[in-house]
Amino acid sequence: MISIIIPAFNVERYIKRCVESVLNQTLKDIEIIIIDDGSTDKTSEICKELEKKNKNIKYKLIKNSGCSAARNIGLSLSTGEYVAFLDSDDWIESKMYEELYRKAKNENSDIVICGLKKINENGEKIAEVEVPTGLSKDDYLDCKAEWFSSPCNKIYSKEMLIKNSLDFLLNIYTGEDMFFNFKAFFFAKKISAVDTPYYNYYMNQYSVSNNYKNRTDIYIVLEKLIDFYKMNGCYEKNFKKIQECFLYHGIIYPFDVLQKIKENKVDGWERIYKDIKNNIKNFKKLESIEIKGYYLYRVFRLKMIVLKKYKKKLLKQ
Repeated sequence: MISIIIPAFNVERYIKRCVESVLNQTLKDIEIIIIDDGSTDKTSEICKELEKKNKNIKYKLIKNSGCSAARNIGLSLSTGEYVAFLDSDDWIESKMYEELYRKAKNENSDIVICGLKKINENGEKIAEVEVPTGLSKDDYLDCKAEWFSSPCNKIYSKEMLIKNSLDFLLNIYTGEDMFFNFKAFFFAKKISAVDTPYYNYYMNQYSVSNNYKNRTDIYIVLEKLIDFYKMNGCYEKNFKKIQECFLYHGIIYPFDVLQKIKENKVDGWERIYKDIKNNIKNFKKLESIEIKGYYLYRVFRLKMIVLKKYKKKLLKQ
């Protein structure tokens, strides 16, 4: 059996599509666990109705505590041999869990990954993310790959998660998924992949992952990642992977967000910029020529955007 855990918060427009995509799976030996994170719209009403009509749905309403808390509660309620996580505004193809489960059983895998499609608000496919097959465990631990960070295009051995006390960081809203996968991939004995893009990722501009808040949480995650590897006696062995994570998620992505903030004229970007710069200073131990060079380049680009704005004002005068 696979337990599918769906955290839900104010998703009345999407939750039925999400749940029905699970109900329509060719694999029937599943349980669906919906954790309603204190919704204030019609999400609760829709979920209760779905539970009434389907005996394999468990619905639980909790006080608003965030996605990580909801996933952790769902994990504690799950009874399946494998567990999966599904975001409530996304949906999956009908063969996804049958194919991932078959792969897991055939290869005795603790984690199985599949590809994904990115869908915009008009229902158009804007990108397809493939996942390579047949890689070694170490090669699958690739934090820059688009298929790595999310837990939603994967299934996990419940025994492996429980044995190693794996759960999601609470009160962290950026990078908590990635940290969960760093830990899970570390403890997994075997990782496999299916190259078909079974997961449909809805690019909802209002979703938690697209908000500008809490972007500096990534630096808390980086510190916890360093502590995790040190605690398990393999910090030096994984030093390059930590550096890679710092470059992609501690520099490249935050500066991409800053640029997006500027383009969308979001107030307070200067404060976020200052917070990012101050946090980056705390990771001098990870600095390399590549990291330093890229950081200086992105700072220069950001300053040029600001200078262009003042140049336009002066020309108008």
